[in-house]
Amino acid sequence: MASTHSPAEAKLTTAERMERQLVADITAGRLAPGAKLGFEMLKQRYGVGVSPLREALQRLVAENLVISEGHVGFRVAPLRIDDLRDINNLRRKLGADALRDAIAHGTPEWGGRLLAAAHQLACQPLPTDPDSAEADEWEACHRHFHDTLLSACRSRWLLHFCRTLDAQYVRYRRIMLRRYWSDQDTQSVVNHDHRALVDAALRKDADTAVAILLEHYDSNAQGVLEEYERLVDEGVLS
Repeated sequence: MASTHSPAEAKLTTAERMERQLVADITAGRLAPGAKLGFEMLKQRYGVGVSPLREALQRLVAENLVISEGHVGFRVAPLRIDDLRDINNLRRKLGADALRDAIAHGTPEWGGRLLAAAHQLACQPLPTDPDSAEADEWEACHRHFHDTLLSACRSRWLLHFCRTLDAQYVRYRRIMLRRYWSDQDTQSVVNHDHRALVDAALRKDADTAVAILLEHYDSNAQGVLEEYERLVDEGVLS
């Protein structure tokens, strides 16, 4: 069924809206890893025609979120534990470089935007239902915070690769959050990490900020890895 759109979304083409919705549903796990993306199912789900769906799916093939199987059709890209490790390693390297450059060249205006993004995220409680609109809203606030943190980096390409890796990683992270989102300790740890990042960045203490960011990445990835392995052992994931 077609949904209502915000004023900003109304300016997008149908294919662009479908791309955003497919990304949200894939990263949240509402479209499961490996699931077939048949046009009849997608038409009924989103209330649009084949042409915008095909255009959106082709774009997501380029982002490695969807696999094209020749004349067979499309599938959601699978999750692989080796990919998870590789993605996290690359996020550490590129994220550290981007953060150092952002801190070195960040302006007072950047600092203000960072404080606003951190406040917005802190005011957004972790949702208890991983499939809810609130869960997607939290993800959007979290993505906005990390995008803002790195946004003063001068390299357009470095920022592009950081965002691409984050889009891939969030699929794995949502696995862990489905189990831990209702845990108040999770909220406390997340808020503490983000406050510490902001404090170090605004002090222009790049060494401390990078150390916090890498620990944030690693502790999160370790939790995801443990949950992923548990689900594999239980036969939920392959």
